[in-house]
Amino acid sequence: MLDWQDFDAVFQQKPDYAYDQKSIEAIHKHRKELGDQLFFDRIWKNIGLTPSRNNYPPRSNQDLRNLWSKIVQVSIQDEQRIALLYYILRDCRQLPNADTNFARRTYLPPKWQLLVAGLWELDHAQFSRALEFLTDPSLTPTFSDEILLALLRHPKCDSSLATAYYVAASPPLQNQETREAYFQLLLANNLVEAYYFSQKQDDLRHKSLFEQLIVSVHREKEGDDRAEHAALLVGLPLTTEEEIWFEHCLLQGAAAKYPGAKDSVMARRIATGKPTTGSGALNRLKGEDIGGVTWDFVNRAIAEAAPK
Repeated sequence: MLDWQDFDAVFQQKPDYAYDQKSIEAIHKHRKELGDQLFFDRIWKNIGLTPSRNNYPPRSNQDLRNLWSKIVQVSIQDEQRIALLYYILRDCRQLPNADTNFARRTYLPPKWQLLVAGLWELDHAQFSRALEFLTDPSLTPTFSDEILLALLRHPKCDSSLATAYYVAASPPLQNQETREAYFQLLLANNLVEAYYFSQKQDDLRHKSLFEQLIVSVHREKEGDDRAEHAALLVGLPLTTEEEIWFEHCLLQGAAAKYPGAKDSVMARRIATGKPTTGSGALNRLKGEDIGGVTWDFVNRAIAEAAPK
C-alpha cells in the first residue's frame, strides 16, 4: 500500500511539483462563481480545519507540501484524509493518472471516489459530469442542499440540471436560501408543480410560498402567458385554508396592489360556486369591458339564474 502520508512517496515522479499559474487562476475564478466558496472549502471546514482560502490552491511546491501535511495531521478517519488528498491530486494535471493511481494504491472506497470526483467537477463548473457522479445510486447524498443551490446560482449552469439533481437526490431543503431558490425555479417553469411543492412545507412556509405564487402571477406583464397562469391559479384544487389565504392575499395582502387581483377572486368564486356579492371590495369591482361583458353583467346573470 502506498505511504500516502509521505509527500515524496506520492510525488516521486516529480517531488518539486507545483500548480501552474493557469490552474491557480482557474480555481480562483471558479471559487468566485460559486459564491466565494468551493466544495473543497466546505470539506476542509467540515473536517475541522481553518478556512482554506489561503491554503488552496497552493502557489508553490512548499505551499503544496504544507497543505498535504495539514491534511495528514488532522485528527479524522484515514478515509476522509485520503479523500481530500485525492481531490488535490485531481488538480495535478501535469501528473498523468496521479489521482486514479493514488485511489487504487490507497484502496480509497468507491463511494469516496464518487463523492470527491463529483464535488471536484462541480468546483470546476463541469456540471453534467458532476451529476454523473453525485447522483450515483450507491452514493449517500452529501452537501445536497449546497449542491442544489450551486446549480441554481451558478451563472453558467443550465437550470434543467438543478431540476434533475433535485429529482435524483431529493435534498432535504433545510437551508432556506436553497428552498426559496428552488421554488423560484418552479415558479418560472411550472406553476402547478410550484403549488404542490408549497404544500409539502410546514404551515408557515406553506403559506409564505403559496402567497409568493399568487404574487408572481399577478406581477407578470399583461399578455397570453399571464392570462394562462392566472387561469391555472384560479383552477388550483385549493384546501379550505388555502382559500382563505388566497382571498386575503388578493384583497388585503401582498398581491392586492397588482392589476387583476380582485378579478382573480371573482373568477375563483364563480368557478367554485361561491357568492360573488356581499364583499365590499368585490361589490365595487366593475372590471374590464370585454365585448360588453363586465363583472356587473356576470353578477346580474348569476343572480337571474339563481333559484327563486
